[in-house]
Amino acid sequence: MITVRIVRDNTRKVTGVFVNGHSGYAEEGSDIVCAGASTLVYTLANSLEKICGIDTDHSTRIAEDMGDGKVSAEIIIPETRFRDEGAADRAQVIMETVVTGFMTLASSVNKDGNRYINIIEEI
Repeated sequence: MITVRIVRDNTRKVTGVFVNGHSGYAEEGSDIVCAGASTLVYTLANSLEKICGIDTDHSTRIAEDMGDGKVSAEIIIPETRFRDEGAADRAQVIMETVVTGFMTLASSVNKDGNRYINIIEEI
């Protein structure tokens, strides 16, 4: 199962997204749930860098297919200055969009007693 841990601060802003595991939906290399999760992870990291100017070399760690078909990612909004005033707001929109993507993916595949994605939210 893929576990997605969403960390929020006391104002409910997303400060980190942590993803780990293998869904077990299908054989490694054919698993569309893992492919969807990987796409969301890379979209999040690349968007934070390109749209918000966050140096993802220092706030992101992504390891995919570590020999066991698992994805592992840590994406954190660093407590640093953004390149412009609106970057922090854009970062939140991006984070919330990807959180919505994970929730949508989970609700579409976690059916009939099967759990492929587990979403945990922390404050």
